[in-house]
Amino acid sequence: MKIKFYALSLVSLTLAATIAAQTPGGVSSNLKLWVKSDAGTSTSGSLVDSWTYVNDGTKSFTATGTDRPTLVSSVLNFNPVIRFIGGGTEHMDGPTGANAPIPAGDDDYAVFVVWQSTTVTNFQRMWTQRSANATFNDACAFSSWNNGNYGSETATPAFTHTINRPYTISTWNISQLNLLNQALGDLEIVDDRNISTGILVDNTDPSNVNGAALRAISTAVHRIGGSYDPVDPVQSLRGDIAEIIVYDRSISGAERNRIFSYLAMKYGITIKTDLVSSAGTIIWNAAANSAFNNSVFGLSRDDGASGSGLLVNQSNSIETGSGNGTGQNAEGNIVLSNPTSLDDQDFLQIGNDNAALTESISLDVPAAVAGSKRLAREWKVQHTGNIGSFDMTMDFSGLTISGTGPFQFRLMVDEDGDGDFTTGTVRYYSPFSFGGGIISLSGVTLNNNEVFTFITQAGGVLLPVTWKSFSAKQVNNDVRLDWKVENNANASHYEIEHSFDGINFERIGTVSNTTNDVTYEFLHRGVLSGAHFYRIRQFDFDGKNTYSKIVSVTIKTPDFITYMLNNPVMSSTADVVIKAVKPGMALVELWSANGAKLSAKQQVITAGSTIVPVDMRSAQPGNYLIRLTVGDITQTVQFVKL
Repeated sequence: MKIKFYALSLVSLTLAATIAAQTPGGVSSNLKLWVKSDAGTSTSGSLVDSWTYVNDGTKSFTATGTDRPTLVSSVLNFNPVIRFIGGGTEHMDGPTGANAPIPAGDDDYAVFVVWQSTTVTNFQRMWTQRSANATFNDACAFSSWNNGNYGSETATPAFTHTINRPYTISTWNISQLNLLNQALGDLEIVDDRNISTGILVDNTDPSNVNGAALRAISTAVHRIGGSYDPVDPVQSLRGDIAEIIVYDRSISGAERNRIFSYLAMKYGITIKTDLVSSAGTIIWNAAANSAFNNSVFGLSRDDGASGSGLLVNQSNSIETGSGNGTGQNAEGNIVLSNPTSLDDQDFLQIGNDNAALTESISLDVPAAVAGSKRLAREWKVQHTGNIGSFDMTMDFSGLTISGTGPFQFRLMVDEDGDGDFTTGTVRYYSPFSFGGGIISLSGVTLNNNEVFTFITQAGGVLLPVTWKSFSAKQVNNDVRLDWKVENNANASHYEIEHSFDGINFERIGTVSNTTNDVTYEFLHRGVLSGAHFYRIRQFDFDGKNTYSKIVSVTIKTPDFITYMLNNPVMSSTADVVIKAVKPGMALVELWSANGAKLSAKQQVITAGSTIVPVDMRSAQPGNYLIRLTVGDITQTVQFVKL
């Protein structure tokens, strides 16, 4: 028992060390505060009692009674947020004194906040560290005020607000206050709108009033969502906070970009500059993809020992969709979800060319689908690593399109990535449903630099068949695949593909299409235990093809299976296949139908398939059994000799 306890403790300590090593964008030096709404919250119902630091589990913000804000799910790219309704005393207090994030009188530090406000009519405090007296000249406060601007409200005498940025109500922002240890230009305000331009809003006041006040920071009050005075509702936040990050040093250059990239990928916010991983790898190249640098979002994983703790397995852009994936009307919202192989350092980002979301019959389409209507807008892909295949929805609500059923829509992918669908190879994916203005696709794979758009009505041609259903089911030691299609008059055949990992597929069989026959099946024989993935590639007579979604089944079998190669037996041997997970020795016995053992032999088997011939020269025509025993497992196959 002690040994088991020790092993569990070692695993727990290793996991805790891995989590503690994760930092925003992999930027770890002088990280003092990191809270995020998808971790560390303790609630009573939906009211937040405490919010624990990600980087230090011994520290947290707390609130009680009517001071407590609310945890609301699926507000920002499927992430929860901490909501302050304002007009009361809602706020949370964090560690002060020696445990405050920024030491008193500090010369440089950086504060990052992901936030939105629902009003511009009052002073609001998102985060503050200060004293509790009435002088106010020893504070840093990430604040907004009643002229529609936000910034660092230093609260120096006369309440100087000369450093500010405009904001729009109910619009999400990634914002940074950056205090530099220098005489002039010592305070920068950077957000998702200006980080790409290189134009930072900073203090050029020759008197250096704001910077001096910020350096006089106190450690007596440390608060989220309110002012220093808990009974002052005028300065309480009316809005939401998703994440706060504080460093005891200034953050700029490559480090700033890594933190902004982490937050942008997590929350579906476009920053119009390179997106990079915690390792500095470019995930979205803003220059190379300049024509498509709009509404950039995607699927991401960066959660290694020194990563960002980032796992985005469903996503949409906040510019086109909402927190729970619901599309904004007439914005053409795309949702990506359910990747089959999203591992650490795998990323897929897409952006669009901002072309009109209008239907056109004059834009380029392949000759094979001439006469079809398509959207003018195009999307480009940057794929790093391999996330496998995934599901996709496209919301056409509010758009004028001709398609009325799933058979009229296709995702059309330009494999050479030049955006000209009349050249190179083009492939198609068929939606399995269309309802409420939304098409749903499964088993989509998008490769690096590919460009795609949507066919909204097939006209004058027959597009690849429409997939209605596809399933995999274990039947004894086999897997039976069943699928149903529609509009298959022009279909030629179906190629069945198999994979052990959901990424690398190989063809295992072909089934011919029969016009007006919409249901098909295929039996994959002798399947070993473990996970198996299947997809079907359907071909038309004119060469067009489309993939089904990917389905999987986990086979629970012994370490070996057996089946006959020749049944009935018309030669001198009965050939039985032993398909084994590992090498070993098998006892092979031949029995008559009336229970008499006719022969027995030992047979060496290998990992994989071994064909064992059983001598049938002296056997009379009739029914027989071959009994195979490996270890303590026995299997029997029956056959007929003619």
